[in-house]
Amino acid sequence: MRIGPFNITLARRSSGMSIDVLLQRFEALNQTAAGVAVTPENCMRAPTVQAIVNAISKRIATLPVHVYRTETDSRGRTAKIRQRDHAVEKLLRAPNPWQTSVNFWLDATSWLVRYGNFYAWKGSGRSGPVRELRPLHPGSVEVSQDANDPTKITYKVRLANGEYREFPAEEILHVRGPARDGLVGDSPVKDIAEAIAIEIAAEKYGASVFGNHAQPGLIFEFDVTHQGFKSDEEQRQFLESFRQAYSGMNRFKAAVIPKGLKVGQQLTVDNEKAQFLATRQYQRTVIAAAWGVPPHMVGDLSKGTYNNVEQQSLEFVQQVVLPYVRMFEAAMERQLLTDEERDRGFIIRFNLDGALRGDFKTRQEGLKIMREAGVINPNEWREMENMNPISPEDGGETYWVRGPSGQTGPDEGPAEGEDDEARAA
Repeated sequence: MRIGPFNITLARRSSGMSIDVLLQRFEALNQTAAGVAVTPENCMRAPTVQAIVNAISKRIATLPVHVYRTETDSRGRTAKIRQRDHAVEKLLRAPNPWQTSVNFWLDATSWLVRYGNFYAWKGSGRSGPVRELRPLHPGSVEVSQDANDPTKITYKVRLANGEYREFPAEEILHVRGPARDGLVGDSPVKDIAEAIAIEIAAEKYGASVFGNHAQPGLIFEFDVTHQGFKSDEEQRQFLESFRQAYSGMNRFKAAVIPKGLKVGQQLTVDNEKAQFLATRQYQRTVIAAAWGVPPHMVGDLSKGTYNNVEQQSLEFVQQVVLPYVRMFEAAMERQLLTDEERDRGFIIRFNLDGALRGDFKTRQEGLKIMREAGVINPNEWREMENMNPISPEDGGETYWVRGPSGQTGPDEGPAEGEDDEARAA
């Protein structure tokens, strides 16, 4: 049998239910007051959830991720040295035979955001370096803890044909979000299912209304002397044929109706019900707030300006993207690196520098203030901007100081003529 494309030997058989069937049954158990079942799988039917998931996953998928070894120099400064030949570094560039790193992180982040968990089988088993990561659908994984030994965790994976395979924790990469039981992450979808259901219901309502050009139905009237239709089936057939002929794109065609039948009043919808767009905007705000995503990233530009959108984008990276990044980093360091490597200072980091840089003008003004205050030297400035250093002879290591007159300039040591006592002080 197979998990993804790799073959495994099964120990037992199940009832043969597929993942799709199980998800359908799960939906039936998750009906909301709005009459719409909401699960981590189908929540993407809500445009706002789709926008949130895409915003977070695309941001993370485009971030470089590398293995580093930290070193401290004689001045106490810590440097990160990239380990290009490390097995995990190569793994992160090509996680498995059929996915690029971008595809892998898109799926991984999408599942983590929706389900609160991401699972992947670690190729190479319990010994030797991990050479591939094969994603497992969160809906197909059941995590259990031994009652007699809490340190023993088992992952039971349901295959597409309904059969099972059990894996020890050592063979599974598990990235978990906040968890009530400390074992399996909780899906944020569950807590805001009603809000998501309302948006999905509003989407369906809007489609039905605009599918008929936002035109309410008509009332047909019979003259009192008219006998009407001979049967309910005849009436049904007439109404169905009329609907097909004169609704939607055919709404303005001339209508031909039986003798004795006339069109009565056209049904109208009161303004409050017609303005369902206000409801949709409110739901967007509620759902976005649940993930901490700024309104402009889910299509709400009603209060957006250039300055606050830029600031909100930075806050999005800091408050939303960064926590997910740290979840991935911490899980990979613990589960992909050895104890010896971690003791030697090996770490795994996504590069967020570009995402956190802000606009050029504001960034340079802040660096200038730090430079003039003597906080950074030119090479430290250049390092923050991903530029090569300049030599100390050219002033690369020179700090500025503020003189008595308030002006700043290079720190060139004691002034000429200063006595030894003052120099020592």
